[in-house]
Amino acid sequence: MGGIQWVQQLSRRVGGPRFLALPFLRGLAVVAAFVWLSLSHSDLPGRNRLALTIAAFTAYSVLLYVLIWFRPRIVFRLHLPVLLLDLTFALLLIRFSGGAESVLYLALLLIAGLQSYYYDIRRGVAVAIGASVAYIWVVWPTLLHEHGGEIIHEHVADVALRIAVVIGTAVAIGVLADIEKRDRLEVAALSREVQARERFITNVVESLKDGLVVLDREGRVQAWNPAMEHRYEIKAQEVLGKLFLEINPSWKREGLAEPVGRLLRGEVEEFALEGVEHETLKKGRVILNLRGSLLREDLAPSGAVILIEDITEKVGLERSARQAEKLAALGTLSAGLVHELNNPIGIISSRIELMLQEAEERRLPPQVHEDLQVLHRHAQRVARIARGLLSFARQSPADRKLLDLNQVVEDTLLLLEKQVGKEGITMRRSLAPNLPPMEGDPNALQQVVLNLLTNARDAMGDGGEIRIETGIAADRPGWLRLIVSDNGPGIPLEQLPKIFDPFYTTKAEGTGLGLSISYGIVREHQGTIDVQSQPEKGTTFVLAFPALGSAGRA
Repeated sequence: MGGIQWVQQLSRRVGGPRFLALPFLRGLAVVAAFVWLSLSHSDLPGRNRLALTIAAFTAYSVLLYVLIWFRPRIVFRLHLPVLLLDLTFALLLIRFSGGAESVLYLALLLIAGLQSYYYDIRRGVAVAIGASVAYIWVVWPTLLHEHGGEIIHEHVADVALRIAVVIGTAVAIGVLADIEKRDRLEVAALSREVQARERFITNVVESLKDGLVVLDREGRVQAWNPAMEHRYEIKAQEVLGKLFLEINPSWKREGLAEPVGRLLRGEVEEFALEGVEHETLKKGRVILNLRGSLLREDLAPSGAVILIEDITEKVGLERSARQAEKLAALGTLSAGLVHELNNPIGIISSRIELMLQEAEERRLPPQVHEDLQVLHRHAQRVARIARGLLSFARQSPADRKLLDLNQVVEDTLLLLEKQVGKEGITMRRSLAPNLPPMEGDPNALQQVVLNLLTNARDAMGDGGEIRIETGIAADRPGWLRLIVSDNGPGIPLEQLPKIFDPFYTTKAEGTGLGLSISYGIVREHQGTIDVQSQPEKGTTFVLAFPALGSAGRA
């Protein structure tokens, strides 16, 4: 492993894997020179000078290695002096090893070929021609017969052939290098195009507001976009490579296993599920639209893409709109109904009170007295319902003025906190300081807070904890947030859509108007009210109001 890392580091220093051949070939030349010297005849003329030249070339090569490792840019700038020194050493070795008879002319072939490969064919051919002229000058004395100065024609033929091979090698390698360069440029262009396309696709995926999950053919997660990370607080690193349906067991209970399985097996090309209620791992219950598409490779199923649209807020707004329309119609009906009921109820209550007084004065039988009390109690209940209807039918807050939401909460807690404490329930508050003011009716808002706290107390029975918090809405700039939560038994899922309906109640003595009135008051203040509840995990009401000067509207 250490050797591989060293080679990779050397590759980076010399300019990439293509240039690794240069230091290795130089090392090979040094080794070949020493081997050739050790195997040559001991009585070779000029052996000492040859050994000295090889030693000098070795020292020079070591110096180049050091410069390549520590100062590679210097070596790149000195490529022409390096070329001249290499040619000089090669010619000296040829001269001292027999001239025209020396086989070390192969060094010229290597030098010319490398110049063609790493630079261009013109430079390679120029080096080959220059090296050939220098080679003739070096070996010329050995072409003449030692006696009589006659030229040995066999040696001339050898030299001519070697020159032709050197020049031919430079040309051939230059042509191949040009072809390779063009291919390399085409591959690089294709790589850049592929990378640009991948970046574009990545940007599209990362910019999607909807969640996107890519699965392989086994159903393991291969991609998990930022929308999924942000929305469900689960990082991609936590799920990549895991089976999608096992990341959250709720998927199987909610009916996603069957369509995903059919998609991955290639039985269908796509599926669509709308309005799926999903229990997330960290963010509670959400409502989703799910769409899946099959991926194929060579016509065989290779995975799937699942697009996840969170429509929780959209559904909430639609429900709020329907609720507002329903309440508006009921409010109009209630206003007229209350006016018709008030007088008869008042008369009935008054007559029953007189009859109770007469029953006591005339000492009528106890059974008559009890019956009258029952009638009186139920008449009072009808009167309370009528008063609730009158409050429900109110069209706008009575008095609008600047108010402090924290003060509204504090004033409400003064009415209820001691009583709640006696029942073993802990009241915890977390009120953000320096809240911006808002505009509204403090009495109406106090009625809302009191109703939510009372409902939380009644839901828990003996013991438990109620939390009330205020602050700035992090996801809605310029809005205030009020949260009332408890750790009671929660609201059953089938009851959640009905809790704001008038006259809907689970209490034996309830009128079913408390949350409806609260809903109307919040809407009158241009705010929103949302409820989140899970069985055995408690209930949380989240109210939001525009602060003074905010352009936001519900």
